[in-house]
Amino acid sequence: MSTIPEDLKSQHLFVLVGGNPLPNVVAIRLLLRENGHVYLVHTAQTNKIADRICQSAGLVLGQTATKLLVDDGNAAEMRTKVLRQATQKSSIGLNYTGGTKHMALHVFQGLIAANPRLTLSYLDAETLSMRIEQGDGATRSFATGLAVSLRFQELLALHGRTASAIETDLLWPEVYPNLPRVPYDKWRDWWGSASRGMGGRTAEIVLPTDPAFEPLRSHWGDAVTVGDLAKHWRTDAGTLAKWFGEAGLESYVLWSARQVAAEAQLGETAKNVRLNEIDFEFDVMAMRGYQLFAISCANSKDKGTIKLKLMEAYVRARQMGGDEARVAVVCRAPANDLLSSPRKIEQELTEQLGAEGKIRVFGAEHLAQLSIHLLNWFTAK
Repeated sequence: MSTIPEDLKSQHLFVLVGGNPLPNVVAIRLLLRENGHVYLVHTAQTNKIADRICQSAGLVLGQTATKLLVDDGNAAEMRTKVLRQATQKSSIGLNYTGGTKHMALHVFQGLIAANPRLTLSYLDAETLSMRIEQGDGATRSFATGLAVSLRFQELLALHGRTASAIETDLLWPEVYPNLPRVPYDKWRDWWGSASRGMGGRTAEIVLPTDPAFEPLRSHWGDAVTVGDLAKHWRTDAGTLAKWFGEAGLESYVLWSARQVAAEAQLGETAKNVRLNEIDFEFDVMAMRGYQLFAISCANSKDKGTIKLKLMEAYVRARQMGGDEARVAVVCRAPANDLLSSPRKIEQELTEQLGAEGKIRVFGAEHLAQLSIHLLNWFTAK
């Protein structure tokens, strides 16, 4: 992370408000001088977004912030409004990451008329860097990926969303190093047979005796049933039944991410993140600076199922985290299937979505060393 020099920051910072408020908040936190003033150039459609930016950035309208309502189709109005605000002011900056190209052009023209020493900046989502240009025409770039940290709830609030549930606790963390040693086919067959017809009596399900489950048995104590194990693991039978039903995959992915959290410089990590306003759940998520990493989990080898899970997560993650968001799916796809290998699925979806470098598919081959693969993904340039 590189520090942006004070002479490249602005006392009067103009930001263009678009559909994604995240770049605006990052720009304000990094480019505004102490006791500076922010001018949020917005349209009628982005009025509420401008309000949420103020709230997230700690700005007070009329004191540290001014909202400038413009008609994106009226070039003269945009130039006039920003010129009026910028006249006889020094240390003016324009961050044009948001808004439209048309808005950027005419706001720039209005500001440059007020002060030729205008500082221009753009937050690059691909490189997680702030590009800054002053009057000499030279562009300087500063790494920003870890310069601003957001909690997931803050990211949601920027988009007018709230979470109905965010799970951070893991059942019996000691069990996860051995989880990949149990063949998934054995796990699926046992649970499918043992839980069939049990209804609400999941506590009575007898734990598996198959030798394939030996890597886990040392963590069961004297438990014989799911109910016994729930008591041993200090949880309830319903929660444990859900854990067995998903083969512990979501919990294992979260545990794996946390093994490398310090090295990857992760902030918040959680699973089963459910949203109030839309019917969607992030299986696992992690925040790194202001960047959202969303992971979908699929206990499946089926290409169609895996692609659907990843596509849905991709759409939702980009709605919340913008172009900076990265999305992955952890699944059971084998590497030796030429048509449905993780590599093949990733290639196909990258082409379909135009998502080069933005998505990953982790399959059966990655599970044993998932922490290492996640670390490489979290820290990839």
